[in-house]
Amino acid sequence: MPDDHMLHEHQKAWHGFVKLMTYSTAAVIVTLVLMAIFLL
Repeated sequence: MPDDHMLHEHQKAWHGFVKLMTYSTAAVIVTLVLMAIFLL
């Protein structure tokens, strides 16, 4: 079924997006912690 294929592709894209946002958030937190350590 084409709908199942589209759903699977959409789910893969969503999981990739969530992973990207998780890593981005972690990178921002690490950057802020390092700035607090070295600049304060």
